[in-house]
Amino acid sequence: MENSIESGTDYLIKQAVISSTRTDTEIEITAAVAEMIIYEHIEKPYLTMRLSFKEEQNLLQQIDFQGGEKLTITIQQLEETITGHDITKEFLVDEIEKVVRVDERTEIAFLHCIEFHVFESSAQNVNKSYNGSPSEMIKKVIENHITKEVMVDGSDDIQNMKVIIPNLHPIEAALWLTQRASTKEGLPFYLFSTLGTDNLVLKDLEKMLTQQAINTETPYTYAPSASTSNKIKHYLIEEYEYSKTENLLKIMRNGNVGAKYVFYDTFRGVPSEISYDVDKVFQGLITKELLGGENSRYNHSPEFKVKDKKIGSYDSKVFSQISSSGAYETVGTNFQSYNDEPTGGGQTKTINRNSLKEFITKSPITITVRGREFLTGDANYTIGKTIRIRFLDTNTVIENKVAKLDLKKSGDYIVMSAKHVFNGQKITSELICGRVASLGVEADI
Repeated sequence: MENSIESGTDYLIKQAVISSTRTDTEIEITAAVAEMIIYEHIEKPYLTMRLSFKEEQNLLQQIDFQGGEKLTITIQQLEETITGHDITKEFLVDEIEKVVRVDERTEIAFLHCIEFHVFESSAQNVNKSYNGSPSEMIKKVIENHITKEVMVDGSDDIQNMKVIIPNLHPIEAALWLTQRASTKEGLPFYLFSTLGTDNLVLKDLEKMLTQQAINTETPYTYAPSASTSNKIKHYLIEEYEYSKTENLLKIMRNGNVGAKYVFYDTFRGVPSEISYDVDKVFQGLITKELLGGENSRYNHSPEFKVKDKKIGSYDSKVFSQISSSGAYETVGTNFQSYNDEPTGGGQTKTINRNSLKEFITKSPITITVRGREFLTGDANYTIGKTIRIRFLDTNTVIENKVAKLDLKKSGDYIVMSAKHVFNGQKITSELICGRVASLGVEADI
């Protein structure tokens, strides 16, 4: 393609070693690896992997898998040979999915793996009091119990919370606290692990929506017919899937468009009611320019009506919740408990978190691209990052020899999950992306 900047994406498996504290042995399987598939997800603070290797030297007998073995993988994109930006990950082999006999002497073993710190976490129990902001407590829980650091990118609304972790594994405890974390605007936090960095990331949706796309100069483009006229450098989208989108009915039925929330305060004995209207949430996002990059049409229209009444004004579902307050109010100290919200505005932010999580995945798109841009160990280039995607519109009439963009599918997206396939000498990455808005003005490509 004339203006594409694609090139080879060959990679090198520098190390693939299986070890065990049970036997103090290490077995090299680098040369035997046939395929790897590594998965990232925005709501999972760990990676998972499927790996297959050729079994010709009785490796399964030598290793004698028991479920606690460690698999250390080091991979390098060949273009990173000079920089030395390798990626090294430690996985737990948590399951032998199957073993297939190829011929009389050869088998292919298929392993399922999960990042090793999940094994560390599962061996421990947290039943302890913590206080501070949710992000501070998450960082303490993780770093005090497992060999991972947490990079916090965002600002908490709550600064003085106090909780007792209710007998959870450290990762479970961190995810429990993440459900309570939000920004001042009521946008949620996500805790996740990434391929390109060793630490975990705790990042809020507000940061994701306001950050610049990492590929503004080289958008991912699905426009093969425009290759000779396109003056902008870009990366090719090899395949894409646009399905199961715009399910407004499901979001309505979940109470995330219009609903009534009743909070029963066990300390004060007074219930409070909140009528939730998602229209107000999106109007706040528009006012504060939190729709993301070049996007200007949001994923919910306030013009939908039932019986001449806007759908957001209906209490289509009623939620009743028991909430505590005053649990940690003493002379000189005043901490919020896990469910304590001293104001109706705070309770509304709790509702916003759940609603926006649904709307960010209301219009998903899956693109398959070459994996070279993500296989580098100097930073995170996938989960929680914003990427720019371009599609040609379907109008076959091109005015002035200039193709137009598809405004519905084009725009700035947040990477929600990634699937990296290492097969032979090729790396492909399948990215599932979400957003709360799309392009709103006609644009050329």
